[in-house]
Amino acid sequence: MNKKTLLMAAMGAVTLLSGCTAYDRAASYVDEPVVSDVKVGMTRAQVRAIAGPPSTDATLVHAKGTCSTYAVKPRDGKAQTYFVSFDETGHVMNKGYQSCSDYDKDPQQGQ
Repeated sequence: MNKKTLLMAAMGAVTLLSGCTAYDRAASYVDEPVVSDVKVGMTRAQVRAIAGPPSTDATLVHAKGTCSTYAVKPRDGKAQTYFVSFDETGHVMNKGYQSCSDYDKDPQQGQ
């Protein structure tokens, strides 16, 4: 009976520790200024002051307005992108973890 209890405790500890690793990785993305500080309604100038220049700028075809793509910390060795879309007045209307071209293909998915 003690071996069974010890095994269950060990499995629980491993589960907790692996959860902490995943949480730490997720938290590091939230610490990126473009992710944590950019809010819907901000102006393009405010976004650039917070996040710096984007990797790319694009005019959206299927969604309205323009879009900036930012490179954020790599995830599992792969480049991670974050988009910020702007309406015709230059205010943030949407943002999320994908490129502007991916967002423009399916604007509803970014919301």
